[in-house]
Amino acid sequence: MRFNERITLVNEIDGYYDPVEGKHVPPEIIKTTLPCNLSRMGVDRTNELFGQIDTVITVARLQHPYNGKVNYAYLNNDESIKYQIRRQSDYRKGVFYLEGVV
Repeated sequence: MRFNERITLVNEIDGYYDPVEGKHVPPEIIKTTLPCNLSRMGVDRTNELFGQIDTVITVARLQHPYNGKVNYAYLNNDESIKYQIRRQSDYRKGVFYLEGVV
């Protein structure tokens, strides 16, 4: 399997007040870019897993498991389309099921 594409996993941390420092900590965005293999899920399998046939699900397979928190993702450094994480594989933490958000 070739891992010739890139996925950028984004985690947004909200700002908060730090009572020890006595000031507000601004929100932070953490981006992690990893190599992956991308493929589209077929209509039959999409219906089995999600109960919908009109959605386009992209499967991203990573080389190693990813256990960090993820809010959304970008594919191939294209930040014009944001992908929502619909599901992460239970036994293999390196497989993400993504749906494009308009």
